[in-house]
Parts: sequence; C-alpha cells; structure tokens
Amino acid sequence: MGLTVPSAPRSSRIFYSLFLPIGAAANLILGLIVLRGLRPDEDIAFLQLGTGAFCCMVAGWLAAAAWSRFYWSRHITHQVATWGKISGAFFAWLEDAPLPAEALNRLKSSLDEVVPQPSTQR
Repeated sequence: MGLTVPSAPRSSRIFYSLFLPIGAAANLILGLIVLRGLRPDEDIAFLQLGTGAFCCMVAGWLAAAAWSRFYWSRHITHQVATWGKISGAFFAWLEDAPLPAEALNRLKSSLDEVVPQPSTQR
C-alpha cells in the first residue's frame, strides 16, 4: 500500500514552470535596461535608479519564489514517502502483534476519524 502525493493542478504547474521564469527574466531585463540608460547628470536620475532597482528586486523575488516552490515540493514528496514507509513498517509489526480484536477496531475507527478517505474516481 503506497501513498501518493496529489499533483498540483495543471494551471499551477504552467504558472510555476512557464510564466514565473518568463516574468522574472522580463523584470531583470527591464531593470537592467533602465539602469543602463541611467545618466547621473539628469534631474530624474533618482527615478530611473529606483525603477531599475525595483525591477531587479521583483525579478529576484520571483526567482526566489520559483526556487522555493521547487525545493519544498521535492522535500515534501520525500517526507511523504518516508512516513509512508514508516507507517507501513509499523502496521506490518502491528499485524503480527497479538492484540485483542476490540483494540484493533478502536484503532481503525480512530484512524478513520483522523485520516479522511480519498473519494474514488472512476
């Protein structure tokens, strides 16, 4: 009995794999273009500097969000698999232990209350 991790909805996968990197790259390019055109002798140079820095900051924030999503998704999948193995070993040991039927029924009812059963899709 293996545990499966529900996959992210398709729209979420498209957003994190396509739009987020494109948005980060676009913000970084826009910020660098604005900063490259910076002329220190102009009156609005501080506005250009602020705009360029803000675009680069947004690009970094988007890149960090994409990296964080990838990192935590991978590690949570690993944790779910590990805990699935632990619970499998525990219940295999529990099946071999001589316990009264009433105690096993209480355990099953407690687990049914805590862990919702997935709906069957056919």
